[in-house]
Amino acid sequence: MTLRPARAPGPGAAIPSLPDLAYAHLQAEILSGALPPGAPLRQEDIATRLAISRLPVREALARLEADGLAVLRPRRGYIVTDLDADEIVDLCDIRAMLEERAGFLATQRRTQEDVAALTAILEEIDTLDADGGIALSDFAERNLAFHERLFAPCARPRLIRLMATLRGSVDRYARMTAAVAGSLGRAQPEHWLILDAYRAGDATEVGRLCRAHVEGTAGRLISALEKLRMPAG
Repeated sequence: MTLRPARAPGPGAAIPSLPDLAYAHLQAEILSGALPPGAPLRQEDIATRLAISRLPVREALARLEADGLAVLRPRRGYIVTDLDADEIVDLCDIRAMLEERAGFLATQRRTQEDVAALTAILEEIDTLDADGGIALSDFAERNLAFHERLFAPCARPRLIRLMATLRGSVDRYARMTAAVAGSLGRAQPEHWLILDAYRAGDATEVGRLCRAHVEGTAGRLISALEKLRMPAG
């Protein structure tokens, strides 16, 4: 196969490097479950499959390890990180603190355009869910768009990057446990509550609701993970 960007770069945008493309490709395979927990990530095999040299693959694997999506095991090389309830708690504890602060700051700076954009995203999720149930990929895309737009006005680039990394790690659990986690729209009422407080300009309440939303996500993921590990029958 030939590596290509998921989207064509816009005018003046930098062309992604081979390590960037390899990272994005492997990240997508892990998040989708195509590469399941414990799957080996052999540099030679990946380089052959992606028709690139081992050097960009090595860089991509190091980035995946930094994101918590891969782990380097002695004499085994890299493997996809296993699903772990303690990791869910750890990731969500940190994410809850960051998103509480980001939600507070963003609410103080939000505009009517931000509110309108968030409303449109949630209405689209409701429409898709009402039309027979929303697909995982559709929900994931719009859920990400909601959170990115919600926090964008906080104007703290490093905070936003940290949250994005944590959200990516948690998203892996969400995708892998989706089959037993119940309706993908279970978080939607929480989204609407956050938006109501955001629209009203209640920064403290938005922060509180963002924390509660992450904590609710953690509870749902741990419950789904326990069901996955229950013996069949």
